[in-house]
Amino acid sequence: MKVLTTCTRDCPGSCGLTVNVSKGKVNSIEGSSIHPHTRGFICKNTASYHIRRLYSDRRVLKPLKRDGRQWKTISWDEALHVISDKLNECMDEHGAESILYYQGFGARTALRLLNRRFFNLIGATTLRGTLCGGAAIAAQSKDFGRRLSHDPSDHLNSRNIFLWGRNPAVTDINLWRIIKRAQKHGTRVITIDPIRTQTAVKSDIHCQIEAGKDLYLAIAMAKIIMAEELHDSGFIEKHAENFDSYIEILDEFNLNQLSELSGVPLKIISKLAHLYSDGPSSIILGWGLQRYFNSYMTCRFIDALAAISGYIGVSGGGVSSGFDEYGAFDESVTLEGAGNGRKVSMPLFGREIVNMNSPTVNCVFITAGNPVTLGPNSIQTLNALREVDFVVMVDHFLNDTAHTADLFLPATTFLEETDLVGSYGHPYVSPVNAAVKPLGESHSEFWILQRLSEIMGFADMEGTRMEWLEIIASKVLDYHGIEICDLLEKPYRSPGFPLVPFEGPLFYTDNGRFNLPSDRPYEMEQHGGAHPENSIRLLTVMSPQWVGSVEPTLHKGLVEIYLNPGTLSQLGFKDGEISVAESNAGKSCVIIRSSEDVHPLCALSFRGTWLSKGGCINTVIEDRETIMGHGTAYNETRIKLKKISGGVSVHEMCHETHKYKSRHYE
Repeated sequence: MKVLTTCTRDCPGSCGLTVNVSKGKVNSIEGSSIHPHTRGFICKNTASYHIRRLYSDRRVLKPLKRDGRQWKTISWDEALHVISDKLNECMDEHGAESILYYQGFGARTALRLLNRRFFNLIGATTLRGTLCGGAAIAAQSKDFGRRLSHDPSDHLNSRNIFLWGRNPAVTDINLWRIIKRAQKHGTRVITIDPIRTQTAVKSDIHCQIEAGKDLYLAIAMAKIIMAEELHDSGFIEKHAENFDSYIEILDEFNLNQLSELSGVPLKIISKLAHLYSDGPSSIILGWGLQRYFNSYMTCRFIDALAAISGYIGVSGGGVSSGFDEYGAFDESVTLEGAGNGRKVSMPLFGREIVNMNSPTVNCVFITAGNPVTLGPNSIQTLNALREVDFVVMVDHFLNDTAHTADLFLPATTFLEETDLVGSYGHPYVSPVNAAVKPLGESHSEFWILQRLSEIMGFADMEGTRMEWLEIIASKVLDYHGIEICDLLEKPYRSPGFPLVPFEGPLFYTDNGRFNLPSDRPYEMEQHGGAHPENSIRLLTVMSPQWVGSVEPTLHKGLVEIYLNPGTLSQLGFKDGEISVAESNAGKSCVIIRSSEDVHPLCALSFRGTWLSKGGCINTVIEDRETIMGHGTAYNETRIKLKKISGGVSVHEMCHETHKYKSRHYE
């Protein structure tokens, strides 16, 4: 039997899948050729998903309750009544806002909108902000009125494609296939990145900019475009606001200064400006670009490049930063704002739990997330959660965050669920169909929260799975004139996502015009403080070997940090040497690796490895928010690398940096 479904993991692909099932068991997973965007592609991580996750011997398949330092198996009836009693106790004794709901990005499907509905109904504290792309959303909402991206296929119409802080050869293979096709037919591909990534290697030009200095490159390119009259004066006059103020900002800098600030030779800047002007040219923004304090202004000045060049509302042009995966759905079902006002910053999660008063946080409920591993300042988050009276976690594995929980509920995987999923990499709503029955006693989040609402005695969560899907997907159903059963048979394009946004041009701003930036750019040092002496900026990126946090069987050992050979020599380290990385957040034992792909002024590491498996890079990542957009400024962390002092063994130092002061680990 073949079952059509879609991958729901935290990846822009949202790839269509064909699952081969025999005797109630998944034998293999293949790409589905009927998906209009993914067209039969499947990555190695998803191809082995049934082996690495669905049938993993580490997967938890029964509810667990903490009993001292151990877990004991309990029934679902007991688990749900324990939660119900705790939620009612919190509401009665401390108020509903003493309950905090953390919804991660491990799965963002249609029915998971009802998770927020449940917690908004009881008036709990919820999250604001993101670990991903909040800065670009805020910037483009200001510039265009809405964040809308070009259809990925429209990049085939570009003469030049600028991949700015993006590595689609690893993080978005479907987009990369389109870019390679465009390149084969003559489109020039330019990657701007401090790391010589797999994408950069295969690009026509790699501009190895200094990390965090992209703003200055955007301003420098704009100065050349204006000075050499390569701009579109008609677009500027008819459709752009704040032009005079924008020019005043450009005039505050000279090109030599901008070259020095960005770390890009003036000759290269000039080449990039002329290539971009030989358009139409498209810019595709990455998530790494958005993980600095000043990312909001960086994105605005990159948007401005497209505006002054007349590439807005033009096929093959634009600035694309992604899609809203819930944009096609009716988000009013969440009841956002209906009785709950308190929010916790996702980037500052651990800190805000500790500092929150009136009321304090007494219960945390976590779904589809592993904030200890993937959020900043891991140890602070770990310790903060341990101080909470009661923590519930819904997941597949006992990961780092699960070690803070008092109750663990076994979740189904997407291969055991029926749902719908949007994408932040393409404009399609795709079906999620259960390929097999839930293993063991695992259940979906939808099932869990519906049963919990029944026990607690409120009816606003009632309704079958299909009834709720029909409500949530009503815009798609009405637009295409289909029924919910049709939408579960194949993907449909989301309404409101044109091939070429802002054609006309038509903007969604209050003044109906494109808003050029009129405020002087923020300086990072104004918000981050002086850089510690002899410190180096740390960049953390997604590994090609896993999605999100690593599966428990794939990783064991110390975190690796990569340095340019010149930097490594300058700091007095050797390739393979064990060191201690230290920041304002904490310290961790690491293995130093040499890599010519890394810019001399930064270090590189992969995120998602576990504390409990030997190390997690986020133990040294400081918890900071971007200036606008409530994003996480991961890349503002600076570390010092220290040698292990004489008389102290590697084993002793690593034990010291990785020990956990809690009953859950001892």
